[in-house]
Amino acid sequence: MGSEFSRRDNLEIVASALLAAATVASAWCAYQASLWNGEETRTLARATVTQFASSRRTTVANRNLTVDAATYLEYLAADLRGDTKVAGFLRQHARPELKPALEAWIADKAAGRSDLPNPFIRPEYRLADEAAALELDAQAEAEIGQAAAANARNDTYVLHTVLFALSFFFLGATSQARRRGTRRAMLVFGALIFALSVISLARLPRARSERPATIIGNGPAPDS
Repeated sequence: MGSEFSRRDNLEIVASALLAAATVASAWCAYQASLWNGEETRTLARATVTQFASSRRTTVANRNLTVDAATYLEYLAADLRGDTKVAGFLRQHARPELKPALEAWIADKAAGRSDLPNPFIRPEYRLADEAAALELDAQAEAEIGQAAAANARNDTYVLHTVLFALSFFFLGATSQARRRGTRRAMLVFGALIFALSVISLARLPRARSERPATIIGNGPAPDS
């Protein structure tokens, strides 16, 4: 009789130790899930700011393209009517990004080329704001990918919290079962779930706790 009580006590001691460890592991998983959720939120916020910056750059690029197109059309009109004074003024005051392409187009025209591409599809024509907008779009896409990865890790830690809670059930039921075989089965199931969860948990990336940083827009503000 005493031996049976001793074995029961040993099972309960082991179950209690595992239950305490599972409680700590579950709390750790909940903490990590919270950190990854915060990381996802911050990364999505950065992506949003980056996308707004890209939109501003795109707006400026479109405005400059409109100005350049108007300058080119005015130059064509002046050149066709032989108004060298207006044509010269437009060439001199063309925007810096248009001038190299426009001068190259004029030089090709003077050389007698009949298949002239318009200045806007020439390699000399480059809009800095358009290139910056493309870079910001790529950065925002990368940040959205990072947020998706943080969300997946958050879900994984939540899943491990559930697994540790499942081990709670079996380990807690060890002391409640009347039959020795049932107690052992509960302890084995609980210990197995706990052990597998710990092994899986050890392979997961860990988030670091950081102070929230002020989100700053990416890149210099476009010229107004």
